[in-house]
Amino acid sequence: MRRLCSVLSLALVFAAGVAGAQPANPKAPKAPAAKADAPVVLDVAATRKALFGEDLDKAASAATQLGQSKQAGVVDALLDALAMGLHPRVATAAVTALGRLRPAPALEVLLRYARNRNPEVRAAAVAALGALDDKRAQAAWRDALADGDKAVRAVAAMVAAERKDAQVVKDLMTLLRKGDDAATAPLAALASADDARRVAEMIGDAPDRLVAECLGLVLLRPNLGKEDFYVDLVKAIGKIPGDDAVVALTNYISNTPEKPPRQSRREAQVIYEQRLGGDGN
Repeated sequence: MRRLCSVLSLALVFAAGVAGAQPANPKAPKAPAAKADAPVVLDVAATRKALFGEDLDKAASAATQLGQSKQAGVVDALLDALAMGLHPRVATAAVTALGRLRPAPALEVLLRYARNRNPEVRAAAVAALGALDDKRAQAAWRDALADGDKAVRAVAAMVAAERKDAQVVKDLMTLLRKGDDAATAPLAALASADDARRVAEMIGDAPDRLVAECLGLVLLRPNLGKEDFYVDLVKAIGKIPGDDAVVALTNYISNTPEKPPRQSRREAQVIYEQRLGGDGN
């Protein structure tokens, strides 16, 4: 779960760019240090029973509580409940709880639930598998990039970005070409300079919006290549029709300091002004 929570913020981090550190206010009182969460103490037997109750809210809450406890019996309670079968809503919470606990016996269960017919359950299983350092788990979440449900593909793509798995870049490019925006931010996070050039070659082949967004996010990554690479990327974005290219260039200009001067920023400013003046598409 920690991997998933981290990776779900990835698109926001790229969209915001790299913000400069703000000086602290010397007069402001210091915030108290955060305390570690106290262990959750449960009546395991009663919580286990609640998993099978008719109240789905309470059943899902019980699964979540079991995932937050380190007490003996909580893993067995979750495994047994999933083996017997649960309502999809409760199963999603139980699978997520197992992903949080990451016990060794969870692998087989998560692999099975990654093929569940309910997409929310599959997505939860894929996220949980992404937290495991196991080859079979890796193969399963990679396979989920071809899932028939967009939400499941999105989770798999985010797992790939969090794990920095460049081996799935080609799969993400295929999704981008097909118009799947779930691939945009993860692909931008994983792309090498050569990969970014291949994305630029998709102009006119893949949806303009997705190509502009992906290249715009790549532009915000520092140290991906020499300045000539960033200039070429800016020029490529300038060839994309529509407002999304202007948004990508605007983000780059606003998130790139004026000093030291960069040719790529100057080029972006020129194209931006041309487009705003009606000279672009």
